[in-house]
Amino acid sequence: MCSVEHFGLGRYGDPIEPDAWEKALKSFQRVLKPQGKLYISVPVGQENKVCFNAHRVYKPQTIIDTLDQMQIVEMGYIEGFDIIECITWQDKELIIYQERLDSIPDIKNNGKTGLFEFIKL
Repeated sequence: MCSVEHFGLGRYGDPIEPDAWEKALKSFQRVLKPQGKLYISVPVGQENKVCFNAHRVYKPQTIIDTLDQMQIVEMGYIEGFDIIECITWQDKELIIYQERLDSIPDIKNNGKTGLFEFIKL
């Protein structure tokens, strides 16, 4: 859980590479077979940002847009002991709870833990 947001920041001895997180997601997408599933967790918030020498926080749409050969199956975030469901499929229809996406809190640059499930098209 939660590793992509650290890629390319140099915190763990890796070289500074601003787009390393995007390259990692694209490589996950590339190696999956059609109908393969990808589960990913990253900090999410209302804006994309780098928390100096620590990690990144992503708008959920940034992750969805980056994985452009995949279909989002489900997305939510952890709030206390609950998962707040923001995107899901019901009866073959994609349901987006925009008010929940719009209300993801930013907690002192940490965001919330976002949980994503994708399937490769």
